[in-house]
Amino acid sequence: MDSTLRRIAFEVHGRVQGVGFRRFVERKALSIGDISGLVLNTKNGTVKGEAQGSDHNLQRLIEALKSGPFLSRVDKVDYKFIDVLSTETGYLIRPGRW
Repeated sequence: MDSTLRRIAFEVHGRVQGVGFRRFVERKALSIGDISGLVLNTKNGTVKGEAQGSDHNLQRLIEALKSGPFLSRVDKVDYKFIDVLSTETGYLIRPGRW
């Protein structure tokens, strides 16, 4: 497998707030392993985040974002590649709205 680190910024649209979506993302990132980043709610009702890991692990996370937790409804997942952060560790849920 490719071990080159990549980083994505993502935004998930649909019924994604108030359904445990941020916790779902954190748990998926931790269960996939070797993914760092953060996730938060936005003022416009979406969930945004960043994730860093190998291409393979990021693709696994993107697929999970497309399904979401049981009570969610995912209409669309946007993502783009961004610069890798060399000092980041762990996956965080940020409180509040961005």
